[in-house]
Amino acid sequence: MIEEFLAQQKLAGKSELTIRQYRSSLARFASWWQEQTPYQGGTGGGDGLGQATEIDVANFKKWASRNLKPNTVRQTLTHLKAYFDYLVNFGIIPDNPVQHVKSVTTAKMTPKWLTRNEQNALIRAVRRYGDLRDLAMITVLLHAGLRVQELCDLRLQDVIIGERKGLAKVLGKHNRYREVPLNKDIREILSLYLQQRKCDSEYLFPNNREGQMTTRNVQHIIAEYRRLTGIDHLTAHALRHSFCHELVTRKVPLDVVARLAGHIKNDGTSNIAMTLVYTQPGEEDLQRAVEELSWR
Repeated sequence: MIEEFLAQQKLAGKSELTIRQYRSSLARFASWWQEQTPYQGGTGGGDGLGQATEIDVANFKKWASRNLKPNTVRQTLTHLKAYFDYLVNFGIIPDNPVQHVKSVTTAKMTPKWLTRNEQNALIRAVRRYGDLRDLAMITVLLHAGLRVQELCDLRLQDVIIGERKGLAKVLGKHNRYREVPLNKDIREILSLYLQQRKCDSEYLFPNNREGQMTTRNVQHIIAEYRRLTGIDHLTAHALRHSFCHELVTRKVPLDVVARLAGHIKNDGTSNIAMTLVYTQPGEEDLQRAVEELSWR
């Protein structure tokens, strides 16, 4: 039933990353479950997990709390609840054993973003070791805040570049459309890139003469710059977080940041709750705070 559950999540629009996280969480519980109670048959949708009781889940939580990071425990319990809800809805089990098991309370972690110095170090590395395509891609991620898949899906016809303004037409998660203005930095580097671009692909950033760049291609490119710069939290998503954090730091209204980032509700209004995470203090803010107490 796990594969059927994951397939349903994919149909519901969950990202590949989320699907992998679901799979890891269920595998984590299944491994613990098999050690504690070897499956002997019965209900549970073919994997035996449906036999788990509330006491089993509570015992797993105790074990996990001693051996795993709090956020991993919390995420695992959340994913287990979704899976058991799925089994309940199909009448495979009578109730959800996770329903009344309290999750793990942790301080809300802020996303990783790049400081201005780290952004500068990244751009220097791209200019030294990369090419115009890499520089254009990373500039778009940093200054337009696109998700990786959104970057890969950009077509030439989706990008409008003028002397004083520019625009990217983005089809984001759950097919939610938005238009993202392109600042001067993006317009200048994209203009240079397009002048030198020798490719017949309809996509702005192809991986060859015909094909579309994949998220894996982009992640591989970013990983190489992570190695070159030594910035261990440098990922494609960290560039998007940097975009949002920079806007919040500059006192841009949260509803504006939400619209630019594609934090949009089903009714088309800004989902400010998703954007609020960028107002939380980061590791540097916390370090700076305690350093204020230093005697030297």
